[in-house]
Amino acid sequence: MSHYFFALVFLLFVSEAFAQEPVQGGAQSRGNSFNPDIGLNLLMLYQNSNRGNDPNVEDPNGFSIQEAELQFSADVDPYWRLVSTFALHSEFDEEEGTREMHFGAEEAYAESLAIPVTTLKVGKFKAAFGKHNLLHAHAFPFIDAPLINTDLLGEEGFNDVGASVAALLPTPWFSEVTLQGLSGKGEGLEYFDGPSANNVVGVLHLKNLWDLTDDLTFELGVSGASGENASASSTNLYGVDTTFKWRPNGSRERAVIWSTEVMSRDFNQASTDERDAGFATWLQYQFSTRWWVQARAEYLQARQQDLAAEDPLPEFQRKQSVLVGFVPSEFSAVRLQYDHLNDGEKDAEQRVMLQLNYSIGAHPAHAY
Repeated sequence: MSHYFFALVFLLFVSEAFAQEPVQGGAQSRGNSFNPDIGLNLLMLYQNSNRGNDPNVEDPNGFSIQEAELQFSADVDPYWRLVSTFALHSEFDEEEGTREMHFGAEEAYAESLAIPVTTLKVGKFKAAFGKHNLLHAHAFPFIDAPLINTDLLGEEGFNDVGASVAALLPTPWFSEVTLQGLSGKGEGLEYFDGPSANNVVGVLHLKNLWDLTDDLTFELGVSGASGENASASSTNLYGVDTTFKWRPNGSRERAVIWSTEVMSRDFNQASTDERDAGFATWLQYQFSTRWWVQARAEYLQARQQDLAAEDPLPEFQRKQSVLVGFVPSEFSAVRLQYDHLNDGEKDAEQRVMLQLNYSIGAHPAHAY
């Protein structure tokens, strides 16, 4: 019955949106314009690893296009805004042992504009699970995503088709609750993929932000997701994220960001249950207008799983990364990163990556 509940909630909010007059002084309609905001981002990557000498492995050494992203956005009318993001990136074919370029819709959704303190969203979008999952590749704190995101949520993250309701709570601090109903059929979401087309994956996210001082803020997020999987059993995701940001007197030359995410996944199946959990914590220090240095530590453990599965997780993974970044402007960046990954193999992986990040056109502000 959960899908009926989500449908009813969404219909109630939609009817409320169109029952109200547009907010005065709010967004202006560009529904008759043939020129939506257009942005293009290009990520070029060079990497060298002691495991990347074979050209047929998943991450071979050498130059590549990490991702090219094209975004269109515009107000449809005073009630709705439409956003579409298309990405070109390479994908590894395990059967053929080759990589191919793939182009597809990363996000395509409509977002409400006229309801006070509430935002509706329908379409394909990144699920409100954790903090990092909401980011596009060009906005990642590091060149690659944390292990907990790629191994527990999927290579492309938790991205799916559905509906979302986000509302600000009446608290003295910033507090937002988000409720989403998703199909569970998205790419890389095999841990859901229930047997019925009527299945709905429920996502709940609570975000709080406090100003501790004039220079320091603290953000706390709590996430949960649950849905039926192919074994007609449940898969449950849990997550907690924290972020401290320090920027003295609004300085553009100095800043410190410390962010941590903890995540677990219970993949209940007929034959065996998978219990996977881990964390990622990273520290970013801006020591001048254009320079950043960063460090990250990660841990992921597959506490119980079906080792006969087609692609079981390593029993444990530990990873450390350091990065130095030169950011001439908000439209370009050069970043050099070193990784050391211990995943139970005889020799730990050591990898160096150099990334060039370019953006042109409309450049929407990143979430705080």
